[in-house]
Amino acid sequence: VNLHSIMEASSELKTVTTLRCPNGSVVYVVGTAHFSKESVEDVRRTIRDKRPNYVVLELCRDRQLMLTYSEENILREARTMDMAKVRAFIRRDGFVVGVTQSLLLKVTAELTRKLGVAPGGEFRAGFEEGRRMGCRVILGDRQVGVTFRRALSALSFWQKLRFAFSLAELMTTGVNITAEEVEEMKNKDILSVMTGQLSKQFPALADVLVEERDKILTHALMSAANCGQLPYGAPVRVVGVLGMGHVAGVEKHWMQPLDVRDLLTLPPPSRRSSTVVLGLKIGALGLVGVAAFIIVRKLWF
Repeated sequence: VNLHSIMEASSELKTVTTLRCPNGSVVYVVGTAHFSKESVEDVRRTIRDKRPNYVVLELCRDRQLMLTYSEENILREARTMDMAKVRAFIRRDGFVVGVTQSLLLKVTAELTRKLGVAPGGEFRAGFEEGRRMGCRVILGDRQVGVTFRRALSALSFWQKLRFAFSLAELMTTGVNITAEEVEEMKNKDILSVMTGQLSKQFPALADVLVEERDKILTHALMSAANCGQLPYGAPVRVVGVLGMGHVAGVEKHWMQPLDVRDLLTLPPPSRRSSTVVLGLKIGALGLVGVAAFIIVRKLWF
């Protein structure tokens, strides 16, 4: 038994997992479903009860707009989405993140209309409650642009072509969400559901979107708890707000030596991939769009 990694279920909330550090720090990980009002209340209650020094959110700078967006904001932005706004996103954030932001608004607007609640309410609750309690709020996830590029580079040429066909279908049919999927999103972390589906066709994609981010989120939690590297710092209390699909991975990697520097960088492009991009510029743009849609659903839903 690893005495430095004691993991126990919270006696108060089934959605909270308690992780302990050798320096006496305690980390309370709230596993959330991204469209669940119950998850919002779990986050607020945990922060109030535990009074942490730090709150770590499964967000990055590229996605921090979620902290200020309400249902009304999302619907209004989506209704007014046009090419001028897409170009503005691209100028501000770069092509990859700009396309991702545009697709995100369309998808989230459809989900918000059907569910009656905007995704990420648990993150907004963590941010608001943490600030109210005087906590430092930390964005613990990898930049979405880096995740996107790493995921795309993990696919073979033929897999990227399959993405292109998927994009064509998406553009002609739109985003269709069944009643069953709506109910599923209310009670489960879509990360787990989507991972199972994607792993069958694109195993490398699931590794980038889930396994790598499990390590990054674990590292962020351990760093906040002053136990990420020796010598350890003073003991603190930390609340982490993560999709429930990441909790098992965090438990797996807890208090293990983690060097995530390589996971935060872009892999160098191969000569073949550079040739493909130059020769098939239009196709490449299509691939970016469909991959952005898939990854948006993975990261946010």
